[in-house]
Amino acid sequence: MTHIELASVVGTATGVITVFSFIPQAIHAWRTKRTKDLSRGTFAMLVVQAAGWMTYGILLAQGPIIWTNVCVLLLTLSILAAKVRHG
Repeated sequence: MTHIELASVVGTATGVITVFSFIPQAIHAWRTKRTKDLSRGTFAMLVVQAAGWMTYGILLAQGPIIWTNVCVLLLTLSILAAKVRHG
């Protein structure tokens, strides 16, 4: 396995873990409608962070960075929307 192939495997595996780490919070926020303890500021920063990393990935044409951050962006936007909607 080449260095580039190994980097792609590591990036993909890490991306999957990163995306899956946000799924329980998104599901919980929408199912329970309880978002009182979530920080609006934190999720706003996570949205900006994911958009920045997604842009970085696009500029470098790096698939694992792009798809990971598209997914994270959608999940963090969903959590932020639940926070805005349900308080």
